[in-house]
Amino acid sequence: MKNIYVIFSSTDLKIGKMIRFVTKNDYNHCSICLNSDFSMFYSFSRLYFHNPLICGFTVESPCRYTLSQRTKVKIVTVPLSDSAYFAVEKMINTMNDHCDEYVYNFFSALSYLFGVRFNRSKAFTCAEFTNNVLKTAGLDMPKMANIEQMEQALSGYPTWEGRAVDGFDDPSWGDDPYLDHVGKMRSAVQIARRIMLLMLGPA
Repeated sequence: MKNIYVIFSSTDLKIGKMIRFVTKNDYNHCSICLNSDFSMFYSFSRLYFHNPLICGFTVESPCRYTLSQRTKVKIVTVPLSDSAYFAVEKMINTMNDHCDEYVYNFFSALSYLFGVRFNRSKAFTCAEFTNNVLKTAGLDMPKMANIEQMEQALSGYPTWEGRAVDGFDDPSWGDDPYLDHVGKMRSAVQIARRIMLLMLGPA
């Protein structure tokens, strides 16, 4: 048996606060961790702190969450068979190896309030990605679960909840470029490329 970890977080950013205000839920973001050392998480989110429009598949350092004393997390431990764990690991490694092909699903994020989701190839929100991972692991998850629904579906698993600064011991940034400053030209190119992939990619 092996464990994966689902991390729900209340990020201390304007967009995160807005999402929580709209959804009335405690958490606005979710990630997957494959190891008990919590050295890195996988999700779909912004790549850089200073630019919320450059989003996609991300390998997140826990330092993203310990930057603020106010960030709260819920860590859910999900035990899996070896075969289910390796299926999840293979899925995530494939995404990581081809991360430039994956984009954030802004269509689903913007239409969430209307109860509409857009299924685009290689495009996910954090919730769509996390739910897909859990379904790949063999869990009985709703087809298009939001964060609150995933919390409910996982309510029977061991859970730790508290401040991120208390949950992650001595984290390292590793290769996470979150605090890097990206120039205006490079930002424009990255944003345009991701919009083109989202709009023109196969449905």
